[in-house]
Amino acid sequence: MDRLDHLIDDEGHQVKSCTIIGSGLSAVVVHRDDKAIKMAIVHTNDQEDEVESNRGQIRREQRVYRRLQLDHAKPIPGIVPCLGMPGDTIELQFMSNGTLGEWIKHRDVPSFGLQSRWIRQLAVGLSNVHASRVIHSDILLRNILIDGSLNAMLADFGASTVLPLDSVMVDTVDQYNCSMWTDLFQLGLVFYSIVTGKQAGKSIYHGKSAIASLPPRNTLPSVAGLWASQIIEECWTPGAYGAAGAAGIVAKLDNMEAVANTFLPRRL
Repeated sequence: MDRLDHLIDDEGHQVKSCTIIGSGLSAVVVHRDDKAIKMAIVHTNDQEDEVESNRGQIRREQRVYRRLQLDHAKPIPGIVPCLGMPGDTIELQFMSNGTLGEWIKHRDVPSFGLQSRWIRQLAVGLSNVHASRVIHSDILLRNILIDGSLNAMLADFGASTVLPLDSVMVDTVDQYNCSMWTDLFQLGLVFYSIVTGKQAGKSIYHGKSAIASLPPRNTLPSVAGLWASQIIEECWTPGAYGAAGAAGIVAKLDNMEAVANTFLPRRL
């Protein structure tokens, strides 16, 4: 029998496989009462140390959300809202349009308007993450979710690092060599996929190593001719956005829109 049939929730109740909307190595996400509930993978016959390890991963992500979003009634722009954290679970807003990865895989390239909107929203989200002194470390297409109004938000903070509040982000690296620069690099890969509908096929992790390193620029795809070429290129260049970090992307978008508006015909 499939082990998913023996999956139990935080209260010991069996989880129906038809409610599962996502899963990873240590956690599963269940759609329940119009919420996405993230819980540890626990089976009725699991050993205690395995159960504790998986629940520990949920607690780690809970600590991240406590730093990011102090008030569950006040969502943070660009980040999937946390609605509560009872026990060893995380209750999140249900994002009805799924992951950005699935969107890109099964749909046409987004319109220019949607591209610029998603790039802005994700840049704002990452800026808020870094302002909270958190390194995401895992900004991938599957970890970006889209709600019913086509807003894109960062999700899955299971691999994130919570830093001391007095950390200087431009100089800080965690134990896995992740930093605001690796986050921006990964965001640039996401932007490339949003604009082209293709995956860049690169990662900051190589083989089975958990230590991050940036691939050489000559191994990355060309961005020539893309409207967001400069934004992406600077994401792939450590330090290019300076201390502003992801907020610099938002400023660049504002400048591009301001320039574009100067060429629009005026009504007399």
